[in-house]
Amino acid sequence: MRFANYIYWKNFLSEQECNRIIESNGNNLTNAKVGITQALNSENRKTKVGWIEKNNSIQDLIEKIINQICFTAQKYYGCSLKTFEPMQYAEYEKGMFYSWHIDSVTELDEITVCTRDISASLILNKQIEYTGSSLQFILAGSVSPDNILTPEDAADQEQGTLIVFPSSMIHQVTEVTSGVRKSLVLWAAA
Repeated sequence: MRFANYIYWKNFLSEQECNRIIESNGNNLTNAKVGITQALNSENRKTKVGWIEKNNSIQDLIEKIINQICFTAQKYYGCSLKTFEPMQYAEYEKGMFYSWHIDSVTELDEITVCTRDISASLILNKQIEYTGSSLQFILAGSVSPDNILTPEDAADQEQGTLIVFPSSMIHQVTEVTSGVRKSLVLWAAA
């Protein structure tokens, strides 16, 4: 991999396109036609998620997103993506978060282990609709000589922004203090 930072595409999707994704997933993750719904609650993560199935009403937007991630991976990270996991729709309500983690290796069930190379997050709603819930990264300059950690917020987290990064990057979503943050999360392997 050539580059070890995140890349973001501001206004990648329009407000209308983001709203189509939100509506297709049901505002409370209740649309069974789109995917499976579950609440993830542990000491490391509190999130409501659903998985978007293939051949749904937003397939055109999914293809647009995947094409951009493939372009970004090739141009900036020097890798050709071959497989994508199902896309995850996530909602973070007040008190929800996802603490520091990496996406590169994940246990999907008791037997299967999946290796990921590229991750992406697409912000679906306006930043004025929630407080807190910032996507943060640990970058090269995030740790001072005195071992004080100063994480960096992703540069743009407004509606429609697509953020692409190596799955090995340490990142988190801080706790929501009000409102609801909605996003899509994708993982791919070379």
